[in-house]
This record gives sequence, C-alpha cells and structure tokens, in this order.
Amino acid sequence: MNKAFIKKYGTLLLLAAGAGIIFQLPYIRETFYVQIQEAMQLTNAQMGMLSSGYATMATLSYFVGGIVADKFSARKLLTFSFLATGALGLWFSTFPSYNIARLIFVLMGVSTIITYWSACIKATRMLGDSSEQGRLFGLQEGLRGILNAVLVFIMTAAYARFSDAILGTAMAIRVCAISVIIIGILNWFFIEDTQSETQTQSIVEVAKGMFGALKIPRVWLLVAVVFTAYSLYGIIGYINTFAVNIYGLSPTASASLGGTRYLLQGVGGIIGGFLADKIGSRIKVIIGGAVLLAASFGLFLVLPANAGLVNVVIINFVFGLLFIYAVRSQYFAVIDDAGIPVELTGRVSGIVSCLGYAPDIFMYTMLGGWLDTYSGKTGYNMMFVYAIVMAVLCVIVSLLLSRITKKYSATK
Repeated sequence: MNKAFIKKYGTLLLLAAGAGIIFQLPYIRETFYVQIQEAMQLTNAQMGMLSSGYATMATLSYFVGGIVADKFSARKLLTFSFLATGALGLWFSTFPSYNIARLIFVLMGVSTIITYWSACIKATRMLGDSSEQGRLFGLQEGLRGILNAVLVFIMTAAYARFSDAILGTAMAIRVCAISVIIIGILNWFFIEDTQSETQTQSIVEVAKGMFGALKIPRVWLLVAVVFTAYSLYGIIGYINTFAVNIYGLSPTASASLGGTRYLLQGVGGIIGGFLADKIGSRIKVIIGGAVLLAASFGLFLVLPANAGLVNVVIINFVFGLLFIYAVRSQYFAVIDDAGIPVELTGRVSGIVSCLGYAPDIFMYTMLGGWLDTYSGKTGYNMMFVYAIVMAVLCVIVSLLLSRITKKYSATK
C-alpha cells in the first residue's frame, strides 16, 4: 500500500467524516428536538423558524458558494467552515435567547454552505481522474453515513450520562461541536490547497463564469437530475411513518428501522459508486436506481392496508433505501459524466445544489397537506404516485443528459 493511496483515501475519509458531522449541528433537532424545545422554552412554531432560517440562508448560499469554491483554496474554505460551525455549535449549546438562536442558525447557513458545500464537492472530485469519480463520491456518501451513525451514538451516550436532561443535551451538542472543530484542524493539515491555476481569475470573473454556466444546457439537465432524485429521497423518508400509521409497526421497531438508514447509506453509497466506475457511467447508475425506485414506490401503492403485510413494507423500504443512496452517491459524480471542466466544478455544483434542492421549499408542505386532507392510505398513495412521476422524469432527463453529453464529446 503506497503513500499516494493512503493519502488519497485518508483525505477522502476526512472529507466523508466532515460531510457527515458538520450538518449534525444545523439539523440537531432531528436528534434532540424535545430536549432543545424544553431547554429553551420554545413553541413548535419557533422550532420551525430556527430550521426555516437555516434552510432559507442555505438555499441562497449554494449559489454564492459555487463562486467562492472556484476562487479560493478548498483547504482554507473547509477549515474555516468547520471552525466557524463548531464555534456556533458551542454558542448554541449555552441555549441563548430565541433571537440569538435564530441568528446562530442563519450563520450556520453560511458556514455549512457558502464556504463548505461546493468546496467539499470540488475537493472530492480532485482526488482522482474521470475513471474514479463514481467510487470517490460513492465512498464519500457511504462513509458519511457510517461515521454519522457513530457520532449520533456518541452524542446519545453523552446525553445519557447526565440525569439533568438540559445539561445532557448541552453536552451532546458540545460533543458534536468539538468534533466539528477537530475535523477543521485536521483539514488544515491534510487537505491540499487547490491548484493555483484554478484561482487566477478575479472574483468578478468567477462570478461572471457562474452566470455563464447557466447558459450550458447540460447544467440544466444536471439540475433536473438532482431535483427529481432529491424528491425521491425526501419522499422515502415518509415510509417509516407510513409503516407505523397504516401497517401498525411499533414505535420501538420504527426507531430501530430509522437508525438503520445510516448503515444502509453506507452500503448503498459504496455499491453505487463502485458499480458506476465498473460500468463506466454514473448516469446509468442513476437511471437504474430511478427505475428500481419507481418499482418500489409502485409496490407501496398497490399493497393493501393489511397489518399482516408489515414485513413486506419493511423489506421494500430497505431495498428502497439502498436504491436511493446509490443514486444519491452519484448526484455530483455525474458532473464529470457531463463533461464539465474541473475548474467549473464549484460554480456548477453551486447552481445544481441551489436549484436541485428546491423541493425543500415546497414539497414537505405539499405532502403534509395531502396527509392532513386525506385519511388512511389515500394521502400516502398520492405521495407514491408523485414519487413514481419523479422517478420517470429522472430517467428521462438522465437519458437526455447522456445523449447531449455524447454529442458534445463528439464535437470536441
């Protein structure tokens, strides 16, 4: 095992650890919702506003982050992101006033996106050539899930050590924040600076290049691929609740099933990445995954609401998770398939993230409205039909992207 191999995959492990850990802080509500609510005496609406503040700033930040990633050193950007986010996490662990907490979450929308997201994607892409993109992004996705599970376990253990729930929650948040800071320090020592030739343009020229990238048809198809695939990712998150409400899955079993997502993220991401490189196409993995997801949601659609079928629902859910994580692992690896130059990686990933993650803005409100309006399995069936439509559209836009990319390559 040579030094180059150790350096490459050691760096990838560090990037994966960072990708899993840094987002634990802005999404801390997923683990400690009730505890934070009680510690700060917040209403559900106020808890929602904290999340909305982060999501709004994050959406705006994706676009700006693409410009920043193509102008400044990935090493410096990543280090700053982790140190700043960790510091904000420590601040939040003191449970400040509501308005201060809102400010903290808005600032995390900057530190986890503008200076981090596109820089992380670019740093991952630069670890290998075109033949390695699938496995690099697949391993990052897979390791991210596994390391995320480890951190959540450690945070839960820290929380459980204290009889005072408020103190336990504060310590769990601090464990996460300190872990983020440690990752930041490691980034400074182990992540290489972006090659100087990708930084020669002025910030104005890079910004102009960002808008110039919007004129590339392949970029819009990349947006459509991520938009449809991300919609599928969001919808599959409701299956756990679906199993509880319609098929009588116990809350304990539901919690255990939810915890397996991280492990399945590891398996699905790694399999998707290596398969993509084996067949020489990240687009084909996305197409295959979307087809299988359409079949999976189709099964949910036709299954009768019979408690005796709960095991069928669980098995289908597990396979669905494997498929969606295989697809998700190739979201940004497919930028290479589309023939986007490395020096445009930051800008293109910024555009694709900003517009491709747009379902966050409307989809959950829409799905929630269906579930509130229609009783029984009807609301879920509407959701599954929507998922099947998204899967079909994902296949169509992926095929179009493949076709246009082949024409582009032929003219070079």
